[in-house]
Amino acid sequence: MTMINRLLRAATVAKDRSGIAIVEFALLVPLLLTLFIGSFETANLLLAYLKLEDAAETAADLVAQWTSATTVMQSTDFTSITSAVQQVMSPLPTSGRLTISYASITFSGCSTTCTPKVDWVYPVGSTTFGAVGSTPANLPNGATTATLGTANTDSFVVVQLQYAYKSPVSYVLATNWTLTESAFNRPRYLACVPTYTNTNNTCP
Repeated sequence: MTMINRLLRAATVAKDRSGIAIVEFALLVPLLLTLFIGSFETANLLLAYLKLEDAAETAADLVAQWTSATTVMQSTDFTSITSAVQQVMSPLPTSGRLTISYASITFSGCSTTCTPKVDWVYPVGSTTFGAVGSTPANLPNGATTATLGTANTDSFVVVQLQYAYKSPVSYVLATNWTLTESAFNRPRYLACVPTYTNTNNTCP
Protein backbone atom coordinates (compact mmCIF):
# COMPACT_ATOMS: atom_id res chain seq x y z
CA MET A 1 0.00 0.00 0.00
CA THR A 2 2.83 2.33 0.80
CA MET A 3 4.23 2.04 -2.72
CA ILE A 4 0.78 2.54 -4.22
CA ASN A 5 0.20 5.61 -2.05
CA ARG A 6 3.51 7.05 -3.15
CA LEU A 7 2.69 6.47 -6.79
CA LEU A 8 -0.72 8.07 -6.36
CA ARG A 9 0.81 11.03 -4.56
CA ALA A 10 3.43 11.44 -7.29
CA ALA A 11 0.73 11.32 -9.95
CA THR A 12 -1.25 13.96 -8.10
CA VAL A 13 1.80 16.23 -7.86
CA ALA A 14 2.54 15.73 -11.56
CA LYS A 15 -0.96 16.81 -12.45
CA ASP A 16 -0.82 19.89 -10.23
CA ARG A 17 -0.35 22.91 -12.56
CA SER A 18 -1.37 25.66 -10.16
CA GLY A 19 2.05 27.37 -10.28
CA ILE A 20 2.84 27.00 -13.96
CA ALA A 21 1.57 30.48 -14.88
CA ILE A 22 4.02 32.25 -12.58
CA VAL A 23 6.88 30.10 -13.86
CA GLU A 24 6.03 30.87 -17.48
CA PHE A 25 5.71 34.55 -16.64
CA ALA A 26 9.13 34.58 -14.99
CA LEU A 27 10.65 32.98 -18.07
CA LEU A 28 8.98 35.39 -20.51
CA VAL A 29 9.56 38.65 -18.61
CA PRO A 30 13.16 39.21 -19.83
CA LEU A 31 12.14 38.63 -23.46
CA LEU A 32 9.06 40.85 -23.20
CA LEU A 33 11.06 43.57 -21.45
CA THR A 34 13.73 43.45 -24.15
CA LEU A 35 11.13 43.72 -26.92
CA PHE A 36 9.29 46.60 -25.24
CA ILE A 37 12.32 48.71 -24.33
CA GLY A 38 14.04 47.86 -27.61
CA SER A 39 11.03 49.14 -29.54
CA PHE A 40 11.05 52.32 -27.44
CA GLU A 41 14.76 52.92 -28.04
CA THR A 42 14.54 52.20 -31.76
CA ALA A 43 11.56 54.55 -32.15
CA ASN A 44 13.46 57.33 -30.34
CA LEU A 45 16.52 56.84 -32.55
CA LEU A 46 14.40 56.91 -35.70
CA LEU A 47 12.64 60.05 -34.48
CA ALA A 48 16.01 61.74 -33.89
CA TYR A 49 17.17 60.89 -37.42
CA LEU A 50 13.93 62.11 -39.02
CA LYS A 51 14.19 65.36 -37.09
CA LEU A 52 17.82 65.76 -38.16
CA GLU A 53 16.82 65.22 -41.78
CA ASP A 54 14.07 67.83 -41.49
CA ALA A 55 16.44 70.24 -39.74
CA ALA A 56 19.04 69.93 -42.52
CA GLU A 57 16.46 70.65 -45.21
CA THR A 58 15.12 73.60 -43.21
CA ALA A 59 18.60 75.11 -42.79
CA ALA A 60 19.49 74.77 -46.48
CA ASP A 61 16.15 76.26 -47.50
CA LEU A 62 16.50 79.26 -45.16
CA VAL A 63 20.00 80.11 -46.41
CA ALA A 64 18.89 79.71 -50.02
CA GLN A 65 16.13 82.27 -49.47
CA TRP A 66 18.60 85.17 -48.98
CA THR A 67 17.35 87.97 -51.21
CA SER A 68 19.89 90.81 -50.98
CA ALA A 69 22.88 90.97 -53.30
CA THR A 70 24.21 94.10 -51.57
CA THR A 71 23.59 93.17 -47.92
CA VAL A 72 25.60 90.07 -47.10
CA MET A 73 24.75 87.43 -44.50
CA GLN A 74 26.25 88.17 -41.11
CA SER A 75 26.96 85.89 -38.15
CA THR A 76 23.71 87.09 -36.57
CA ASP A 77 21.80 85.76 -39.58
CA PHE A 78 23.41 82.36 -39.16
CA THR A 79 22.55 82.50 -35.45
CA SER A 80 18.89 83.06 -36.30
CA ILE A 81 18.86 80.17 -38.75
CA THR A 82 20.61 77.96 -36.21
CA SER A 83 17.92 78.81 -33.65
CA ALA A 84 15.27 77.71 -36.17
CA VAL A 85 17.16 74.46 -36.73
CA GLN A 86 17.27 73.84 -32.98
CA GLN A 87 13.51 74.39 -32.82
CA VAL A 88 13.03 71.73 -35.49
CA MET A 89 15.06 69.31 -33.34
CA SER A 90 12.88 70.01 -30.29
CA PRO A 91 12.21 68.34 -27.86
CA LEU A 92 15.58 66.64 -28.37
CA PRO A 93 18.41 68.46 -26.56
CA THR A 94 20.85 70.22 -28.91
CA SER A 95 23.28 71.94 -26.54
CA GLY A 96 26.69 70.33 -26.99
CA ARG A 97 25.21 67.67 -29.29
CA LEU A 98 24.41 69.43 -32.58
CA THR A 99 27.06 70.70 -34.98
CA ILE A 100 26.22 72.47 -38.22
CA SER A 101 28.28 73.38 -41.25
CA TYR A 102 26.81 75.90 -43.69
CA ALA A 103 28.61 76.18 -47.02
CA SER A 104 28.28 77.58 -50.53
CA ILE A 105 29.68 75.79 -53.56
CA THR A 106 30.39 77.70 -56.76
CA PHE A 107 31.83 76.53 -60.08
CA SER A 108 34.50 77.56 -62.56
CA GLY A 109 35.87 76.33 -65.88
CA CYS A 110 32.45 75.20 -67.06
CA SER A 111 33.35 75.65 -70.71
CA THR A 112 34.70 72.08 -70.42
CA THR A 113 34.02 70.42 -67.07
CA CYS A 114 32.75 72.43 -64.12
CA THR A 115 35.13 72.52 -61.18
CA PRO A 116 33.43 72.91 -57.77
CA LYS A 117 34.90 75.39 -55.31
CA VAL A 118 34.00 76.08 -51.69
CA ASP A 119 33.10 79.77 -51.73
CA TRP A 120 32.50 80.00 -47.98
CA VAL A 121 31.93 77.79 -44.94
CA TYR A 122 30.32 78.78 -41.66
CA PRO A 123 30.67 76.12 -38.93
CA VAL A 124 28.54 76.09 -35.77
CA GLY A 125 29.52 74.01 -32.78
CA SER A 126 32.64 72.56 -34.37
CA THR A 127 35.57 73.80 -36.44
CA THR A 128 36.56 70.37 -37.74
CA PHE A 129 33.26 69.12 -39.12
CA GLY A 130 32.89 70.71 -42.55
CA ALA A 131 36.28 72.37 -42.33
CA VAL A 132 37.00 75.41 -44.47
CA GLY A 133 38.43 74.40 -47.84
CA SER A 134 36.89 70.94 -47.92
CA THR A 135 34.16 70.12 -50.42
CA PRO A 136 31.10 68.89 -48.52
CA ALA A 137 30.38 65.21 -49.08
CA ASN A 138 27.46 62.87 -48.48
CA LEU A 139 24.97 64.88 -50.52
CA PRO A 140 21.46 63.43 -50.49
CA ASN A 141 19.74 61.62 -53.36
CA GLY A 142 23.04 60.33 -54.71
CA ALA A 143 24.12 63.76 -55.97
CA THR A 144 27.79 64.67 -56.22
CA THR A 145 29.25 68.14 -55.95
CA ALA A 146 30.73 68.11 -59.46
CA THR A 147 27.50 67.11 -61.21
CA LEU A 148 25.48 69.99 -59.74
CA GLY A 149 27.22 72.68 -61.80
CA THR A 150 26.49 73.36 -65.46
CA ALA A 151 27.71 76.98 -65.73
CA ASN A 152 30.12 79.36 -64.03
CA THR A 153 27.13 81.22 -62.60
CA ASP A 154 25.80 78.10 -60.84
CA SER A 155 26.02 77.65 -57.11
CA PHE A 156 24.29 75.78 -54.36
CA VAL A 157 24.04 75.92 -50.60
CA VAL A 158 24.84 72.76 -48.68
CA VAL A 159 24.27 72.23 -44.98
CA GLN A 160 25.69 69.31 -43.02
CA LEU A 161 24.40 68.42 -39.57
CA GLN A 162 25.85 66.04 -37.03
CA TYR A 163 23.94 65.03 -33.91
CA ALA A 164 25.23 63.07 -30.91
CA TYR A 165 22.25 60.97 -29.90
CA LYS A 166 22.23 59.50 -26.40
CA SER A 167 19.76 56.77 -25.62
CA PRO A 168 17.65 57.58 -22.52
CA VAL A 169 17.54 53.89 -21.58
CA SER A 170 20.47 52.05 -23.21
CA TYR A 171 18.96 48.65 -22.42
CA VAL A 172 19.14 47.28 -25.95
CA LEU A 173 20.89 49.84 -28.18
CA ALA A 174 24.34 51.30 -27.68
CA THR A 175 24.45 54.38 -25.48
CA ASN A 176 25.73 56.88 -28.07
CA TRP A 177 24.99 57.24 -31.77
CA THR A 178 26.46 59.83 -34.13
CA LEU A 179 23.86 60.80 -36.73
CA THR A 180 24.86 62.76 -39.84
CA GLU A 181 22.62 64.35 -42.44
CA SER A 182 23.05 66.87 -45.23
CA ALA A 183 20.84 68.84 -47.57
CA PHE A 184 21.44 71.21 -50.47
CA ASN A 185 19.44 73.86 -52.22
CA ARG A 186 20.04 76.34 -55.02
CA PRO A 187 19.71 80.04 -54.17
CA ARG A 188 16.22 81.18 -55.06
CA TYR A 189 16.82 84.85 -55.82
CA LEU A 190 20.57 85.26 -56.45
CA ALA A 191 23.31 83.56 -58.39
CA CYS A 192 24.95 82.79 -55.04
CA VAL A 193 24.48 83.71 -51.39
CA PRO A 194 27.00 86.36 -50.25
CA THR A 195 28.36 86.37 -46.69
CA TYR A 196 30.87 88.37 -44.71
CA THR A 197 33.13 85.28 -44.67
CA ASN A 198 33.98 85.54 -48.39
CA THR A 199 35.20 89.15 -48.20
CA ASN A 200 31.74 90.47 -48.99
CA ASN A 201 31.88 89.18 -52.55
CA THR A 202 28.47 89.02 -54.15
CA CYS A 203 29.49 86.14 -56.42
CA PRO A 204 32.83 84.80 -57.70
